[in-house]
Amino acid sequence: MDVGADQFEQSLPLLQELVLGADFVGLDIEFTGLRTNLSGSQQISLFDLPSEWYLKTRRSVQQFTICQIGLSVFSSVEGESNKYIAHSCNFFLFPTTFGMLDSEFSFQASSVQFLNQYGFDYNKFLKNGIPYMNEEQEKRIKHNVLNGNWRVRSSLDKDQMKLVINEVTQWLNLAEEGDWMTLPGIAGFQAFEVQLVLRQALPNIWTVLRDQGVMVKKVSRQHRWYLEENSCDRESCWKEKILLSARGFSVFFQMLVKAQK
Repeated sequence: MDVGADQFEQSLPLLQELVLGADFVGLDIEFTGLRTNLSGSQQISLFDLPSEWYLKTRRSVQQFTICQIGLSVFSSVEGESNKYIAHSCNFFLFPTTFGMLDSEFSFQASSVQFLNQYGFDYNKFLKNGIPYMNEEQEKRIKHNVLNGNWRVRSSLDKDQMKLVINEVTQWLNLAEEGDWMTLPGIAGFQAFEVQLVLRQALPNIWTVLRDQGVMVKKVSRQHRWYLEENSCDRESCWKEKILLSARGFSVFFQMLVKAQK
């Protein structure tokens, strides 16, 4: 089963249940590259100690990114010796872009050839990759969000965001209080960003996320204040949702590490 950004949050509870109930798991990780052309003492050598080999390999692979993780979860068959049921998933990943966090990474020609040979789907990687971040990036994002510095910029194209605001503004001119409109095709982390920008720009609207997209409601300023104070969508809740969504696959991977399978 292939899992992308549009399915990940819905699949997460089942995936966690499978991992926690497993006897062991197996991982296969694909990168956009493996080794840089290091020189001199930085080159990997057959004579390296294990600790030296690890540090050199780690330093080399850091300028690439993970594009896919294959996970197989094995659970023993009750009453059967050495028999297991396996559940397998492919996760397509893409680095989180949020605020000033905008990762740079390289491609290595030999790695691209290898991925092509085995039918790797670049559209799923580039268009629908699950966001993720490392521990250092997570600390930086958490600090910015909790200190109110999360209103920095949208990862959406600015022209696209202007079109969304213009569409809602034109609708507001004709709508009455209590009317709804739908912005289809917006989901996941992108949906949080759209709602944040709309709520900041327009004081007489309220937004909610539904399966069909972002729903916008025309409200009075007084009702808007009431919703902000009493709704589970108030800012403190939003910050937690933003952090969870921005962490993406990192949430699942950290759980996988703690499970020690």
